[in-house]
Amino acid sequence: MPAALEGIRVLDLCIILAGPTCGRTLSEYGAEVIKIDPEHRLPGLTPWLDVGRGKRSICLNIVKDSGREAFLKLADTADVVVQGFRRGVAERLGIGYEQLSERNPRIVYASINAFGQEGQWADRPGFDQNAQAVTGMQLRNGGPDGEPGPPPYTFNDYGTGIMAAYAVMLALLERERTGKGQKVDTSLAYTASTFSSAYMIDYDGYEPNEVEGTAAKGTEPLSRLYRTSDGWIALSADRGDDFARLSGLRQMSHITDPEDVAALEKAFAARGTAYWLDALRSVGVDVVASRTLDEIRADPRPRRSGMIVSEDHPEYGRIEHGGVAQRSSAATASAGGVPVFGGDTEAILTELGYTPTQLNALRAEGVIPSALPALV
Repeated sequence: MPAALEGIRVLDLCIILAGPTCGRTLSEYGAEVIKIDPEHRLPGLTPWLDVGRGKRSICLNIVKDSGREAFLKLADTADVVVQGFRRGVAERLGIGYEQLSERNPRIVYASINAFGQEGQWADRPGFDQNAQAVTGMQLRNGGPDGEPGPPPYTFNDYGTGIMAAYAVMLALLERERTGKGQKVDTSLAYTASTFSSAYMIDYDGYEPNEVEGTAAKGTEPLSRLYRTSDGWIALSADRGDDFARLSGLRQMSHITDPEDVAALEKAFAARGTAYWLDALRSVGVDVVASRTLDEIRADPRPRRSGMIVSEDHPEYGRIEHGGVAQRSSAATASAGGVPVFGGDTEAILTELGYTPTQLNALRAEGVIPSALPALV
């Protein structure tokens, strides 16, 4: 089966994580994604090895007239443009939605930034932590009596990239019906609000009982983390049949109250993780070990399932990274390889019709690099 987005060309102008995650997600389903960066804006090596996957890479300075002209030629051949500028920046560069759609009415134009394209905050820069702060995530993570603290994962970045890819694919589906492109946008703050939607519910008489703070181990006594004698387990049980099976174990027979966290903690701490995994699973109670990344890498199962994939890179040797999360029975999906930064510059411009003489002129103007930049 062909990949779902085979034949779709995407121009990715984004930096850091959110926007490039959108491009990476589209590439996983077969889109040709061209990552566009100026020579002087080198991405960090770790993000590049992660969200640069599955793309072609061109170094092109679109601030210069000749670079912008080359970009516009590329946009004429593209189906999707993804950019991460604040409101008005793309228009000042001459690559806004109206400017591109006038040339290419079928273009789907995705805008990703910190606070969206509307309202007084649309002109502000921002990162994942800013979106966490303004949507209450950091206060909830710190707890009602603690200091606010950022969660240690940039889930708004990755989530926003996936949400943007979702919006792009819906726009492409709409284009199949109408023949016309459109503009879509999302932001880190929008995604943070989506992830926080359960906390936004309110009505007369509602009394929230939110789980907050870094000391929180779960949502209730039978659905939470417990320390064992040599690690941690994550228990997922209910107060009915699950608790009856759990308390039927000899080591748990003295526990009669499913709310007795102290008794559960003491019992679990008396034996090791492997023991509890076997004992609880033997009676049909759901439990898993809380594992380190080193333990996950040492386990062959994540590789067999495609959760971890690897490749040989010409510059960085053997690279391991996460696989494709989305699976379906018909559509082909692939994590793709990591490109050499700027390694497709000449090939892409040659495909647009640039001659060797013209490429030399672009090098002399500083539009494309004379030699490939090295990531550090």
